[in-house]
Amino acid sequence: MDRTVGEPIAMSALLSVRHVSRRFGGFRVLRDVSFDVREGSITGLIGPNGAGKSTLFNIVSGFLPPSEGEIDYAGRTITRDSVQQRSERGLLRSFQTPQVFNDLTVWENLIVGCHKNGRSGVVEGLLGLPQVRRERRAAVEQAERIIEAFDLSSVRDRFAGQLPGGKQRIVELARAVIARPRLLCLDEPSSGLSADEVRDLMARIIRLNHDGLTFLLVSHDMELMTVCETIHALCFGEIIASGDSAYIQANARVREAYLGA
Repeated sequence: MDRTVGEPIAMSALLSVRHVSRRFGGFRVLRDVSFDVREGSITGLIGPNGAGKSTLFNIVSGFLPPSEGEIDYAGRTITRDSVQQRSERGLLRSFQTPQVFNDLTVWENLIVGCHKNGRSGVVEGLLGLPQVRRERRAAVEQAERIIEAFDLSSVRDRFAGQLPGGKQRIVELARAVIARPRLLCLDEPSSGLSADEVRDLMARIIRLNHDGLTFLLVSHDMELMTVCETIHALCFGEIIASGDSAYIQANARVREAYLGA
C-alpha cells in the first residue's frame, strides 16, 4: 500500500526508489525498479538506449508519475509532489541539452540561480525593504564565489547562448550549485564535452561531493561513471546489476546488454 504523501519514513537513504513501474498504454517501460541513493554518495544509472533511464529520471525529478511504486526523499514520500515542490526541498536536475538562459550573461544566469534561496516576495522587493537588500548582497557575494570556483571569470559578461556546449554545461552546473541543492541529478552531463572537459567535470563533481553534495548521474560515459561509488545498470526497464565501476564493467550481463560484448 502506498504511504500518504508527506508521511515520515525511516531514514536509510536520501533517495529511495521503491518498486517503480511505468506503462505507456500497454507498453511497460519500467518494471519493479528499486534502488537507493545514500546521502553524500555519487550514484550512477547506465543502460543501452531504450532501457528506461530517461523515464526513470523523469519520475525521480517529478516530470512523470510512476504507474506503480513510490519515491521517498529526505525522510518523506514525494511520489505525487510536483517538480517545484521537489526543487524547494533540494532535489534538482539537469537535462541532456544544457538549459541556460541564452539571452542572459553568465553572471545573470548565476544571479537567477540565487533567487531560489531568497525569501522575499514581490511586495518586499517593490518596497526595497532591508531584507531584500541583504538578500541581494548575499546573492552577489555568492555569485562571485561561484564565478571564481568554476573558472568562469573570462566569460562572466558573455551571453550564455554564445558559449560552446562544454562551457554551457559548466554554467548550468554552476547555476544548479548556487541554488544549494541537497541532491543533484545530472542527465548525460558529459554529452558534447571533449576528453579534457570530461576530466574537468569529473574533478568538479568529486570536489562538490566532498563538500557534501549528493549526486545521481545518468550517463553513457563509462569514464565519467568511474566517479560513482555505486552504479545501477538498467536493461529493458529492469535493474540487471548493481555495484562499483569495476564490477559493472566486468559483469557479463552488463557487457552483453550495454557494452555490446
